[in-house]
Parts: sequence; structure tokens; C-alpha cells
Amino acid sequence: MGKLIYILTILYIGLIPMEAITIAEDISYGRIVFILLFASSLFDISRCYKIKITEQPHIVILFSFIFYCFISIIWSYDQDETLHRVQLLIQYIIITVLATNVLCDYKRLKWAMIAFCLGCGYIGIASFGEYQVNSAVDMSYRSEFTTGNPNENAFMINYAIIFLLIILKNLSHTKRVFHLLCVAGIVVFSYFILILGSRNGIIMLATTLLFYSIPKIYRKRNFKSVLTILILIFGTLYLFFALPEVVQERYLGIQDQIAENEMSGRGYIWGKTFDMLSQPGFPIIQGAGWGTFITVFSQYSGQQIGAHNFYLNLLTTTGLIGLSLVLYYLYRLFLYLKLIRIKNKSVYYLLLVIPLISMLTTNWESRKWWFIISVFIYTLYRLNKNNLLPHNET
Repeated sequence: MGKLIYILTILYIGLIPMEAITIAEDISYGRIVFILLFASSLFDISRCYKIKITEQPHIVILFSFIFYCFISIIWSYDQDETLHRVQLLIQYIIITVLATNVLCDYKRLKWAMIAFCLGCGYIGIASFGEYQVNSAVDMSYRSEFTTGNPNENAFMINYAIIFLLIILKNLSHTKRVFHLLCVAGIVVFSYFILILGSRNGIIMLATTLLFYSIPKIYRKRNFKSVLTILILIFGTLYLFFALPEVVQERYLGIQDQIAENEMSGRGYIWGKTFDMLSQPGFPIIQGAGWGTFITVFSQYSGQQIGAHNFYLNLLTTTGLIGLSLVLYYLYRLFLYLKLIRIKNKSVYYLLLVIPLISMLTTNWESRKWWFIISVFIYTLYRLNKNNLLPHNET
């Protein structure tokens, strides 16, 4: 049974990037695998759901947040929606605790990262196919994607790049073929991000390449390191200039969008949200109820639209209490990364930095990512603490 649980866990993680692909209304492959995984785990509850409270404070914080969201049903602006969203949070914490226990060594963790990369490869290839079929005369082709939101997909593909960099960092120097495969995968995934047309995606990609490149050049300064970085940078630039002119202009206009506080309408939404939060009768301390942002915002502005900012969403729906819990949770993840004993761990910090960037412009409240990232961060910390990460300079 333990092996079956492990296989289903790896399969579930591989299907996370494919949440938008459904086989029936609101039923995805991931949900089917989750049901099978949960049912299998019930035969080994003591091992699958073991929680070490003193060693895993982030799990305790997540449980506290879920409990707070549950009691927010009492004062929620939309009790049915809050209850539905809490049910999703319960699913997320189940898979988080289970995966944290199942991925108990580097080999299992590596296969989980590879599975996630394969899932991202699928949505990348599917997006590339749609990108070729739909004319790129203007940016309307982005609305034709059936594999999910381009901004969300850009985040997940960028996370796959981070996984490849971590795998690359832990590879033996004798495995040159695997080194080349990782580098090739990073270049291909970079191109997938470019064709998605996500400005947030290209900011995350640039951040990732900088975090990886600068410390590597500064510390090692050998020909191999410089050559690898040059391949990644110039390869990505070549792919960028191979894009249609209209796509290039979209990316080159990022600075103007930020300067004008426009950002595809997000500036307007955020401004209206701050106005709403500053109203005398708004429950800023306890929030309006988990998952109710669209309901609350529509009552104030007459528009049914998401926050496009995870932090503002938290502040609106769970108030200062819920926002504080999530910020403390993210801080605990930062401490795990800080305690990893490796000379050059900038790539590991990306596991938290990139989600923090994505949260600025993306709706994360209904996604399991902000739970799942803790599985990889905590497992890397635990393996490093027990000297179980291969080929690392400590």
C-alpha cells in the first residue's frame, strides 16, 4: 500500500499544472487521483498524516488559518461560498500533510519535481500548439488558451524551471547528459513562458535567471559556469526576438504600465479595493468571509471581478487576522530556506520569491499552490538538515 500511495502522490503532483484540463464539468484528472490517493492513505493513517508540531510550525499555521476561515462563515457576506472555499482548503491541507510525509528522501522529492515539470511540459506544448494555430496579429490569441490562465501557467512553468535548476545543482558532475537535458528543458520552458504573453511571467523568468546567474558567476568564475549562463541568457533572448512584434511590444511596455499604474486594469481594481477597505463600516479586522471578494467588491463597485492580488484578497476576506496568519506562514517558509546549510542557495530562495511575485497580480485564493510550495521547501530543509541532499557544498 505504501508504494501505491507514493505513486499516486507523484501522479497527483504531476497533474497540478493541468487543473484547467477537465474531462467533464468541473471534474479533472487531478480530482480523481486525489480521491484514489485519499482512499489509499486511510489504510496507513499513522504514517501518512503524522505531524510533528514543533518541527513543522507551518502546518500548524495552515490549520489555524483554515479554522479561522471556517468560523468566518458566521459573519460571511456569502456563507455558501465561504463553506465551499473552506472545503477546498481542507483538501489542500490533506495533500500537503500527506505529501510531506510521503516525500521522505531526495529520490522521491526529485521524482515529484520531475512529475511537476512533465505536467508543465504538457501545458506548455498545448499552449504552443494553440499559439501556432491562432494568429498572433494581436494579443487576443491569449484568450483562446484552453489549458488555463496564461498568468497562472507562467508561474507554474517558471516553478518547473526552478525545479530543474535544483535538480541540476544536485546532479553529479559525471552525469553530463542529464546536465544538458536540464539546460535544454530550462530554455524550452523559458520559450513557453514567452509565448504565453504574461508580463508577470517574464518578470518572474528574469528574476529566476538573475538569481541563478549572478551568484554562479561571482563565486565560481569558471568557463563551464559562464558558458551555461550565456547559453541560458542568449538562448532566451534569441527566442524573445523570434516572437511576433506585437508580443515583443507587450513585454516592452511593462515599464509604461507600471508607471501609469494601469497593469491591464489592475490599478483600477486595487484603487477601488483600498477605497472599499477604508469605508467606516468595513470589517477590516475580521474580514468579510473567506472567498467572498467578488461578492463584496460587486456590492461596492457594481463589478464582479477578482482582486488580482492575493494579499488584497486576504485583507478583504479574512481581515488583518487572516492576512497576519498567512504572512507568518510565509515567514516560516523563509526561515526553512534560511536554515539550509549550502554556500550558494539563491536558487532555493526562488521557491518562495517567485510565488511572492505571482501573488502580487494573480488570484491565488482558490489554488493549492500556496500550500504545495511548503512541501518542497520544508522537505529540502529537512533533507539538508539530515545531510541527505547529494552533491552539495555545505
